[in-house]
Amino acid sequence: MQKKRLQFMAAAVAILVLAGTGQRAYGQGCVAGRQGAPMVGALCAGGAHGGGAVSTGTGAAAANNSSAGRWEVSVGYRWLNSNRHFVGDVEQPQRMAQNTQQENKQHLFDLGLSYRLNRRWTLTFSAPFMDADRINHRTGGVTESTGLGDMTVGAKFWVFRPPAESRQNIQVGFSLKMPTGTPDATSIITGTATPSTTKTTVDQSIQLGDSGTGISVDYLAYKVLPRRFTLFSNGIYLFNPRNTYSATTPGARVGGLSVSDQYLVRGGVGYAVPKLRGLALSVAGRHEGVPARDIIRREDGFRRPGYAVSVEPGVQFSHGRDLWSFSYAYA
Repeated sequence: MQKKRLQFMAAAVAILVLAGTGQRAYGQGCVAGRQGAPMVGALCAGGAHGGGAVSTGTGAAAANNSSAGRWEVSVGYRWLNSNRHFVGDVEQPQRMAQNTQQENKQHLFDLGLSYRLNRRWTLTFSAPFMDADRINHRTGGVTESTGLGDMTVGAKFWVFRPPAESRQNIQVGFSLKMPTGTPDATSIITGTATPSTTKTTVDQSIQLGDSGTGISVDYLAYKVLPRRFTLFSNGIYLFNPRNTYSATTPGARVGGLSVSDQYLVRGGVGYAVPKLRGLALSVAGRHEGVPARDIIRREDGFRRPGYAVSVEPGVQFSHGRDLWSFSYAYA
């Protein structure tokens, strides 16, 4: 198992190095949405161009007036650590004080591919990968999951045909989420005083998939302001119509697991740094989570609903056909 994890991590890092471009990948976590939101490349333009430069959400920096037939590749990475417990909106600090908390540590990768049909329409594809540990601090036990998550395929379009002379535009996307990730992954419990040789189903929060076929709707909106500022907002909502599924592996939760909706929304302002062409700073508010109730059909079974509100400073750098982005979400 350890050899398999090392091979997976090495392959993922190699992809990141070879791709030469990045995108924030929003991963699973206890309350973090799996789906990603588009990057706003217009931040780097800072009003210098009439249309700005905005990525499709799976690609690198792409000018709004780019010609058809252009392929884009993106690679994203996110590190997520989750160890704070809540009941409703009340935090349970005694769990950490007593060292009884459950902790998730996750490496989340996302490989994206897009094809520009014309100035307005783009086809997209995304394949997420995850390597995660869940630590039971009460017992010291550790379970893990590693592999491919639920892939998506879809399309995006600009509401106003680029280039938008008003220096603003809105992009809307629709995607089909396919159940390609294992929804009942198992792991041997390590780290305890008595080694275990029996596999158990890992917790829902680190499962690679949710077994459901879903539909996601996303948007990106931006408006270039004077003095090199740009307002932006983006987000995504995943509709998961399937109600529940039952894991068939040892240690599965009785009563089945709920196939839950997920969402993420961001909004903020970017600033193109003067005399440093292609460099932009940004700060955004971010809200993401798993709702207790789905929009379509029922929500029986077990789920871990909740939400996280974060402040997210970031930096972006655009050079040629590449767009690099880094951000830190403080919850």
